[in-house]
Amino acid sequence: MVTKNQHIPLSPIQVVIDQPGYFSVYFERPRGFVFEAGDWIDLQFVNRDLKGGITYSISSSPTEPEIRISFREGVSEFKQALQTITSSDEVYISQYGNDYDFRLHAHQSSVLIAGGIGIAPFRSMLKQLYDDKNNNRVTVVYLNQTEQFLFRDELDTWAIALPNVSIRYIPTREINRKKREKLLLSYIKTQHQNFYISGPPSMVESNEHLLIDNGVQIRDIRIDSFGGY
Repeated sequence: MVTKNQHIPLSPIQVVIDQPGYFSVYFERPRGFVFEAGDWIDLQFVNRDLKGGITYSISSSPTEPEIRISFREGVSEFKQALQTITSSDEVYISQYGNDYDFRLHAHQSSVLIAGGIGIAPFRSMLKQLYDDKNNNRVTVVYLNQTEQFLFRDELDTWAIALPNVSIRYIPTREINRKKREKLLLSYIKTQHQNFYISGPPSMVESNEHLLIDNGVQIRDIRIDSFGGY
Protein backbone atom coordinates (compact mmCIF):
# COMPACT_ATOMS: atom_id res chain seq x y z
CA MET A 1 0.00 0.00 0.00
CA VAL A 2 1.38 3.39 -1.02
CA THR A 3 -0.01 6.42 0.83
CA LYS A 4 1.18 10.00 0.64
CA ASN A 5 0.10 12.39 3.38
CA GLN A 6 -0.30 15.82 1.88
CA HIS A 7 -2.28 19.04 2.10
CA ILE A 8 -3.02 19.86 -1.52
CA PRO A 9 -5.62 22.59 -2.16
CA LEU A 10 -8.17 21.86 -4.87
CA SER A 11 -10.30 24.29 -6.85
CA PRO A 12 -13.71 22.89 -7.85
CA ILE A 13 -14.70 23.48 -11.48
CA GLN A 14 -18.10 21.88 -11.84
CA VAL A 15 -20.45 19.10 -10.78
CA VAL A 16 -21.90 16.91 -13.53
CA ILE A 17 -24.75 14.41 -13.29
CA ASP A 18 -23.34 11.58 -15.41
CA GLN A 19 -26.70 9.80 -15.32
CA PRO A 20 -29.52 9.71 -12.78
CA GLY A 21 -28.07 8.84 -9.39
CA TYR A 22 -24.40 9.32 -10.33
CA PHE A 23 -22.24 12.43 -10.06
CA SER A 24 -18.79 13.54 -11.09
CA VAL A 25 -16.94 16.49 -9.58
CA TYR A 26 -14.15 18.11 -11.58
CA PHE A 27 -11.28 19.97 -9.92
CA GLU A 28 -8.43 21.94 -11.40
CA ARG A 29 -5.36 19.75 -11.38
CA PRO A 30 -2.83 21.23 -8.96
CA ARG A 31 0.51 22.14 -10.47
CA GLY A 32 2.95 19.30 -10.01
CA PHE A 33 0.33 16.82 -8.79
CA VAL A 34 1.23 13.40 -10.18
CA PHE A 35 -0.96 10.36 -9.85
CA GLU A 36 -1.42 6.99 -11.53
CA ALA A 37 -4.54 5.32 -12.89
CA GLY A 38 -6.09 3.38 -10.01
CA ASP A 39 -5.14 5.90 -7.31
CA TRP A 40 -7.56 7.27 -4.71
CA ILE A 41 -7.72 10.57 -2.83
CA ASP A 42 -8.99 11.57 0.60
CA LEU A 43 -10.88 14.88 0.46
CA GLN A 44 -11.58 17.42 3.19
CA PHE A 45 -13.56 20.67 3.27
CA VAL A 46 -11.75 23.52 4.99
CA ASN A 47 -13.27 24.34 8.41
CA ARG A 48 -16.14 21.88 7.92
CA ASP A 49 -16.34 18.64 9.89
CA LEU A 50 -18.72 16.59 7.75
CA LYS A 51 -19.85 13.05 8.44
CA GLY A 52 -19.44 10.44 5.72
CA GLY A 53 -16.75 8.78 3.65
CA ILE A 54 -13.94 10.95 2.36
CA THR A 55 -12.10 8.47 0.10
CA TYR A 56 -12.77 8.50 -3.67
CA SER A 57 -11.10 6.76 -6.58
CA ILE A 58 -9.87 9.14 -9.26
CA SER A 59 -11.94 8.50 -12.37
CA SER A 60 -9.96 10.82 -14.62
CA SER A 61 -6.85 9.56 -16.36
CA PRO A 62 -3.36 10.96 -15.72
CA THR A 63 -3.56 12.01 -19.39
CA GLU A 64 -6.51 14.35 -18.72
CA PRO A 65 -6.15 17.94 -17.47
CA GLU A 66 -8.54 17.78 -14.50
CA ILE A 67 -8.91 15.72 -11.36
CA ARG A 68 -12.27 13.97 -11.50
CA ILE A 69 -14.06 11.86 -8.92
CA SER A 70 -17.25 9.94 -9.70
CA PHE A 71 -19.65 8.56 -7.16
CA ARG A 72 -23.14 7.31 -6.50
CA GLU A 73 -25.62 9.77 -5.05
CA GLY A 74 -25.55 9.68 -1.25
CA VAL A 75 -27.26 11.03 1.83
CA SER A 76 -24.27 11.64 4.10
CA GLU A 77 -23.22 15.19 4.93
CA PHE A 78 -20.05 14.75 2.90
CA LYS A 79 -21.82 13.45 -0.19
CA GLN A 80 -24.41 16.24 0.03
CA ALA A 81 -21.59 18.79 0.15
CA LEU A 82 -19.90 17.26 -2.88
CA GLN A 83 -23.14 17.10 -4.85
CA THR A 84 -23.67 20.84 -4.34
CA ILE A 85 -20.04 21.98 -4.38
CA THR A 86 -19.26 25.36 -5.95
CA SER A 87 -16.11 27.16 -7.02
CA SER A 88 -16.13 29.10 -3.74
CA ASP A 89 -15.78 25.95 -1.61
CA GLU A 90 -12.35 25.32 -0.14
CA VAL A 91 -11.32 21.69 -0.48
CA TYR A 92 -8.02 19.88 -0.17
CA ILE A 93 -6.49 16.43 -0.60
CA SER A 94 -5.33 15.20 2.81
CA GLN A 95 -3.71 12.07 1.43
CA TYR A 96 -3.70 9.93 -1.69
CA GLY A 97 -2.34 6.62 -2.78
CA ASN A 98 -3.00 3.15 -4.08
CA ASP A 99 -3.99 -0.01 -2.23
CA TYR A 100 -2.70 -3.49 -3.05
CA ASP A 101 -0.89 -2.48 -6.25
CA PHE A 102 -4.20 -1.58 -7.92
CA ARG A 103 -2.54 -0.60 -11.21
CA LEU A 104 -2.29 -2.18 -14.62
CA HIS A 105 1.06 -3.74 -15.39
CA ALA A 106 2.72 -3.31 -18.77
CA HIS A 107 2.87 -6.37 -21.03
CA GLN A 108 0.56 -8.38 -18.74
CA SER A 109 -3.02 -9.35 -19.55
CA SER A 110 -5.70 -8.31 -17.09
CA VAL A 111 -9.36 -8.84 -16.25
CA LEU A 112 -11.19 -5.89 -14.69
CA ILE A 113 -14.40 -6.79 -12.85
CA ALA A 114 -16.54 -3.76 -11.97
CA GLY A 115 -19.75 -3.54 -10.01
CA GLY A 116 -21.78 -0.33 -10.43
CA ILE A 117 -19.72 2.72 -9.46
CA GLY A 118 -16.72 0.42 -9.19
CA ILE A 119 -16.11 1.28 -12.85
CA ALA A 120 -14.61 4.63 -11.71
CA PRO A 121 -10.93 3.58 -11.35
CA PHE A 122 -11.23 1.43 -14.48
CA ARG A 123 -12.36 4.46 -16.46
CA SER A 124 -9.06 6.07 -15.48
CA MET A 125 -7.08 3.01 -16.59
CA LEU A 126 -8.91 2.56 -19.89
CA LYS A 127 -8.70 6.23 -20.83
CA GLN A 128 -4.95 6.12 -20.30
CA LEU A 129 -4.67 2.98 -22.45
CA TYR A 130 -6.63 4.79 -25.16
CA ASP A 131 -4.58 7.99 -25.02
CA ASP A 132 -1.29 6.07 -24.96
CA LYS A 133 -2.43 3.67 -27.74
CA ASN A 134 -1.41 0.86 -25.41
CA ASN A 135 -1.60 -2.75 -26.64
CA ASN A 136 -2.13 -4.42 -23.26
CA ARG A 137 -4.71 -7.19 -23.39
CA VAL A 138 -7.58 -6.21 -21.09
CA THR A 139 -11.01 -7.74 -20.55
CA VAL A 140 -13.58 -5.65 -18.68
CA VAL A 141 -16.57 -7.39 -17.11
CA TYR A 142 -19.02 -4.73 -15.96
CA LEU A 143 -21.89 -5.79 -13.70
CA ASN A 144 -24.75 -3.41 -13.05
CA GLN A 145 -28.31 -3.83 -11.84
CA THR A 146 -29.79 -2.16 -14.94
CA GLU A 147 -28.85 -1.56 -18.56
CA GLN A 148 -27.71 1.98 -17.63
CA PHE A 149 -23.96 1.39 -17.52
CA LEU A 150 -21.95 4.41 -16.42
CA PHE A 151 -19.45 5.72 -19.01
CA ARG A 152 -20.69 3.19 -21.61
CA ASP A 153 -20.35 5.50 -24.63
CA GLU A 154 -16.76 6.33 -23.73
CA LEU A 155 -15.86 2.75 -22.92
CA ASP A 156 -17.25 1.47 -26.21
CA THR A 157 -15.39 4.16 -28.16
CA TRP A 158 -12.09 3.27 -26.52
CA ALA A 159 -12.63 -0.48 -26.99
CA ILE A 160 -13.22 0.01 -30.72
CA ALA A 161 -9.89 1.83 -31.00
CA LEU A 162 -8.01 -0.72 -28.86
CA PRO A 163 -8.13 -4.18 -30.48
CA ASN A 164 -6.83 -5.90 -27.34
CA VAL A 165 -9.54 -4.44 -25.09
CA SER A 166 -12.94 -6.12 -24.80
CA ILE A 167 -15.86 -5.01 -22.63
CA ARG A 168 -18.65 -7.31 -21.47
CA TYR A 169 -21.76 -5.87 -19.88
CA ILE A 170 -23.85 -7.96 -17.49
CA PRO A 171 -27.19 -6.52 -16.27
CA THR A 172 -27.78 -8.42 -13.04
CA ARG A 173 -31.33 -7.55 -12.02
CA GLU A 174 -33.00 -10.27 -14.09
CA ILE A 175 -30.51 -13.12 -13.54
CA ASN A 176 -29.76 -15.19 -10.46
CA ARG A 177 -26.38 -15.52 -8.80
CA LYS A 178 -25.40 -18.84 -10.41
CA LYS A 179 -26.18 -17.60 -13.91
CA ARG A 180 -24.31 -14.36 -13.27
CA GLU A 181 -21.25 -16.25 -12.03
CA LYS A 182 -21.34 -18.65 -14.98
CA LEU A 183 -21.55 -15.75 -17.41
CA LEU A 184 -18.67 -13.92 -15.75
CA LEU A 185 -16.45 -17.00 -15.79
CA SER A 186 -17.21 -17.55 -19.48
CA TYR A 187 -15.33 -14.33 -20.28
CA ILE A 188 -12.16 -15.48 -18.49
CA LYS A 189 -9.92 -17.36 -20.91
CA THR A 190 -7.15 -18.22 -18.46
CA GLN A 191 -6.56 -18.04 -14.72
CA HIS A 192 -2.96 -16.96 -15.28
CA GLN A 193 -3.37 -13.19 -15.53
CA ASN A 194 -4.01 -10.21 -13.29
CA PHE A 195 -7.50 -9.73 -11.85
CA TYR A 196 -8.89 -6.46 -10.50
CA ILE A 197 -12.24 -6.24 -8.69
CA SER A 198 -13.86 -2.90 -7.89
CA GLY A 199 -17.27 -2.22 -6.39
CA PRO A 200 -19.36 -2.54 -3.22
CA PRO A 201 -17.82 -4.69 -0.44
CA SER A 202 -20.21 -7.63 -0.85
CA MET A 203 -19.68 -7.70 -4.63
CA VAL A 204 -15.91 -7.55 -4.24
CA GLU A 205 -15.85 -10.32 -1.64
CA SER A 206 -18.15 -12.68 -3.55
CA ASN A 207 -16.24 -12.31 -6.80
CA GLU A 208 -12.89 -12.70 -5.09
CA HIS A 209 -14.09 -16.02 -3.64
CA LEU A 210 -15.47 -17.01 -7.05
CA LEU A 211 -12.10 -16.46 -8.71
CA ILE A 212 -10.20 -18.34 -6.01
CA ASP A 213 -12.65 -21.25 -6.16
CA ASN A 214 -12.01 -21.44 -9.91
CA GLY A 215 -8.24 -21.64 -9.73
CA VAL A 216 -7.05 -18.05 -9.62
CA GLN A 217 -4.16 -17.48 -7.22
CA ILE A 218 -4.89 -14.91 -4.51
CA ARG A 219 -1.61 -13.14 -5.32
CA ASP A 220 -3.06 -12.34 -8.76
CA ILE A 221 -6.17 -10.60 -7.38
CA ARG A 222 -6.30 -6.91 -6.50
CA ILE A 223 -9.36 -5.27 -4.96
CA ASP A 224 -10.87 -1.82 -4.53
CA SER A 225 -13.89 -1.85 -2.21
CA PHE A 226 -16.38 1.04 -2.30
CA GLY A 227 -18.29 1.54 0.95
CA GLY A 228 -21.76 3.07 0.76
CA TYR A 229 -22.44 6.41 2.41
